[in-house]
Amino acid sequence: MIIPAIMSGKTVAVLGLGRSGLSAVRALAMAGARVYAHDDHTAPQLPEGVQASSPEDWPWDELAVLVISPGIPHAFPEPHPAAAMATARGIPIISDIELMMLARPEARIVGITGTNGKSTTTMLISHLLGACGITAIAGGNIGTPVLELEDPGPDGVIVLELSSYQLEITPSLALDAGAVINITPDHLDRHFGWGGYVAAKARLAEAIRKTGLLVLGRGAELDPLIGFCSGESQRIDQGDAPLFINNPALTGPHNIENTAIAFRLGAYLGGDRQVMESALPQFRGLPHRMEPVCTHDGIHFVNDSKATNAEAAEKALRSFSSIYWIAGGEAKDGGISGITHALSNVVRAYLIGASADDFAHDLGGSIPHRISGTVEQALADAIADASADHLPDATILLAPAAASFDQFRNFEARGDAFRAAALNWAEETMPRDTTNGEAMNV
Repeated sequence: MIIPAIMSGKTVAVLGLGRSGLSAVRALAMAGARVYAHDDHTAPQLPEGVQASSPEDWPWDELAVLVISPGIPHAFPEPHPAAAMATARGIPIISDIELMMLARPEARIVGITGTNGKSTTTMLISHLLGACGITAIAGGNIGTPVLELEDPGPDGVIVLELSSYQLEITPSLALDAGAVINITPDHLDRHFGWGGYVAAKARLAEAIRKTGLLVLGRGAELDPLIGFCSGESQRIDQGDAPLFINNPALTGPHNIENTAIAFRLGAYLGGDRQVMESALPQFRGLPHRMEPVCTHDGIHFVNDSKATNAEAAEKALRSFSSIYWIAGGEAKDGGISGITHALSNVVRAYLIGASADDFAHDLGGSIPHRISGTVEQALADAIADASADHLPDATILLAPAAASFDQFRNFEARGDAFRAAALNWAEETMPRDTTNGEAMNV
């Protein structure tokens, strides 16, 4: 664990006790800080000496900082009451990543942000560097909370996935290298519109050291970020990615771009191109991100539950043919009206969740569609249609283009439901060995 010793003897409040909040509590307690902690929804077991209490009871005149979980609004659309109290008193609001920066200002850090593709690119960079013998540890907005990462040593690299929320509350962020993959409208309510969202992403460009490298995706929306970077800025090009990406976890044109960014940064950090190319087929990908679930009776099942906005869903829709598309949930601004031009590969759509009627309106007569309501019913409807159609390369694709909170705890739970239902159907319909009643391995 990374211990922010600079907080020794200081009074600190932690708001939000999910994984990152709890890790911050533990690290601060080990550093010798006096810690107050609160969560609106849960009361987990806290380390000895940490006081779980309401923000109204915190010693506000003594607080040095408020460490806030990134999912809790600190400004827009309406700040959490504790965040508003901190702002009114001039108390800095920071992230757990800021605590890591204060503890390890000399660390060799790579930061990855973008509306879509952050997680895959982050993990791919870590994988490629590791194959080259460079100690690389990934964390941040994915996987292990940053304060629980092992120190990779002076020659190692910490690869951080950074959300717009985290970038806003990490003022000491300093990066040896970084990438902004893309910026498309998302989380606009949290950033008071498009300008605030772009400004949050621009924080990564500002954080590049003067001797560092900023890599940008191809989108023209990234042009303004170059002016924020005091280091070197480079655009990726087609030659950055290997000519052949023989890995189903990296299907689609968007993953060519993610791979190109990973190779550009990997080479900058000392990775050998030939070794990285050899390691690419072994990259396992991430759950819920273009995840191949199974293939049965000629039907492919792909779980892209992380496609929580229209732009992410569009990338998946361009990556397969003969698609039976499951979409819907808690819609983002604009719904799917902006991607109706990209449905040439879709055979039928199956709409679920709170946005089903709105998505049906957006689709109009562009493609056949029905309102299925739930993931399980949508999957059953899609299986029936795909089985009847017998199209080559039929793919039942969960790419919701919407958040999950209307029906699920998070996008992971939605993807888990899709995966379980697909595997259950495949298991139930497998031919069985009549001698012992077991499913045959087909």
